[in-house]
Amino acid sequence: MMKVSLTALLLLLLLAPAAPAQTRRAPYGLPAGAFVVEERALELKDGKRRSLVLWMLRPKKSPRNEEDGETYTCPEETRGSFYHGPARVSLVDKATGRVVNTVKVLEEGEDAFDLPYRIHAGSYYHVEGVAEGREGRPTIMWLKDFNGDGRAHEFALYDAWACMGLGTALFGYSEKQDRVIQYSTSLAVTDSKGKKSTDVLDWVDYLFSKAPTTPGRWKYEIDYRGRGGSLDSYEVHYNPAAERFEGTMSSTTDEQQ
Repeated sequence: MMKVSLTALLLLLLLAPAAPAQTRRAPYGLPAGAFVVEERALELKDGKRRSLVLWMLRPKKSPRNEEDGETYTCPEETRGSFYHGPARVSLVDKATGRVVNTVKVLEEGEDAFDLPYRIHAGSYYHVEGVAEGREGRPTIMWLKDFNGDGRAHEFALYDAWACMGLGTALFGYSEKQDRVIQYSTSLAVTDSKGKKSTDVLDWVDYLFSKAPTTPGRWKYEIDYRGRGGSLDSYEVHYNPAAERFEGTMSSTTDEQQ
C-alpha cells in the first residue's frame, strides 16, 4: 500500500477544485433574488394552513441620515430606515410549501416601494418593545380586522407623501377566494365645484390610518384648507359581497362655508 505523507495530503487538499458555493434558495419557490421581509401565519378554522409573506425583489437598503439627530422628516414617518424595490405579498400553503398567489404592491403604477426595517414607535407602523419615539424593528404585517368580519386577516401599508397627505393601502386574506387580495375602494366624489365622479382606488388618503366609527365603517375629515386646498369629508364602509370598500368623498373650500 502506498503511503502518503501528511504534507502531501495537505497539498492535495489545497490543489483540489473548490466545491461550488451554495446559494441560499428563497422559500416556497419564490424567484431568485427574493428577500422575505416578514411572514405571518393565519388563524383559520377550516384546517387550511396558510401564511402571508411580504417580500421584495433584490431591494436596496437605505439607512436614515441621522445628522439632524432624532428629528424625522414627514416622509420618514412611514419609511425610517428602509428597503426600496419591487414589493410583493404572497399567500402560501404551509402544507405543500408552495405559493397560492401573489399581489404586487403598486403605487400610481410604479413597481417599487419603501418598506421600513427600522423606524420609531408611535407613528403608523407597529414597533414592539420600545418606548414611543424610540427606534426598533417594525411589524409591517400587523394583522387586524379592518373589514369588520371578526377575523384579523388584513394589514395596511402607508406612504407619507409630505407633511399632509398619507397614502394607505389594505391587503389581506380572502376566505371566499382562498387568495391574498388588495382591497380597492370605490368612492363617489363631489369636488369643491360640485362636479361628481366615481373613483376606484387602491390607495386612499388616510383611510386605513383612522379608527373606524363602527366595525368596517369610517367617517373622517382631512383639512387641506390651510394650504389653499379643501376640507375633504369621507364616509366609507365595507361591502362583503363585493369584497371592497365603498363610500363618498366631498370637498368644500372656505368660500363655500
